[in-house]
Amino acid sequence: MTLEKISKEEFEKIMTDGAKRAPYGQNPALLRKCETVPHKLTFETDRKAISKQTALYVVRRKINAQVRLVRKKNVLFIGPGEYIPTNRKRTK
Repeated sequence: MTLEKISKEEFEKIMTDGAKRAPYGQNPALLRKCETVPHKLTFETDRKAISKQTALYVVRRKINAQVRLVRKKNVLFIGPGEYIPTNRKRTK
């Protein structure tokens, strides 16, 4: 991975070029649907499935969605289930 600084103008140009981006609110909407009806998401690779699962974990924690997530290779299963957020403490 490489980290490189760019100008604000360059960043704004990239954002307005019409590049494909996921619609805002797609993950919260998906999790709200899955609180009542189970869904199965199939991805091309394991990496994409892991990436989506990680994003959904973050959103689930933020909106306190009552869903369970299970990943089997490149398939992600999401369905209703009790979610209890934990307060993480710093380890010393």
